[in-house]
Amino acid sequence: MIRSLIRLVLLVVIGVVAYNFFFGTTTEKDGAKQVVKEFKDVGVAVKDLLKSEKTKFEGGKYDEVLDNIGGVFSNLKSKAKDIDEKYIDRIADLDKKREELEERLQSAEVDASNAGSSVQVNNNAEQKKLKLDLRRLMDDTQTLINEMEQDGQGN
Repeated sequence: MIRSLIRLVLLVVIGVVAYNFFFGTTTEKDGAKQVVKEFKDVGVAVKDLLKSEKTKFEGGKYDEVLDNIGGVFSNLKSKAKDIDEKYIDRIADLDKKREELEERLQSAEVDASNAGSSVQVNNNAEQKKLKLDLRRLMDDTQTLINEMEQDGQGN
């Protein structure tokens, strides 16, 4: 429903701009040319952003994050022994998820380095999924840390 409404609005806007560009008065033509120019500028900016993120991804930006999370898990394991043993299994599960993400990340990096234009679309989708999964892992880790702090203060 909302998607259809957005498409309709977008179609109307494109129609009005196109009409003004070709058939409008001088003022309307100038306005339409300005809209087209700004749209091109936005397109270039988005393209540059995607290139930058791809470069960071290929440069190991997310590898560093996963390594840092691994270090956090090591520290949490030692603290969990002092607070409550029940957290050790949860930390191990989160660490396993981190290792799976790391494997997927390495696989995506290999695909990115070997990718042609047809594979790049799938790789971008995988990158988005990896980012989402990384965010979930960090959120789950933060939740665990908060619970451990509460239990540590209660003891």
